[in-house]
Amino acid sequence: MYKEILEKSAQVSKIMDILSHEKRLALLCMLSEGEKNIAELTRDLDISQSLVSQFALKMKDQGILESRKQGKEVFYHVVDTKL
Repeated sequence: MYKEILEKSAQVSKIMDILSHEKRLALLCMLSEGEKNIAELTRDLDISQSLVSQFALKMKDQGILESRKQGKEVFYHVVDTKL
C-alpha cells in the first residue's frame, strides 16, 4: 500500500512541478476550455511557438495533454478535465 502511495506521490510531484510555471499553468487553463492548436496558444500566451511546443510536449509526456494532428497543425487538449 505504501509503495502505491510513494509512486502516486512521485507522479503528482512531477505534475505539480510542471504546473508551477506560470505560462504552463495558463496553457492548461486555456486548454481546459477546449482544444487549441499551437498557433492559437502562441498568440494567447504571447510567447514563442517553440516555447509553447516545448511546454505542450512536456505536459503530454506526463499524461496531462493529448494531441492530434490535422494536416500540418497539431491540436492539444487536456486528458483529465478534473486536473
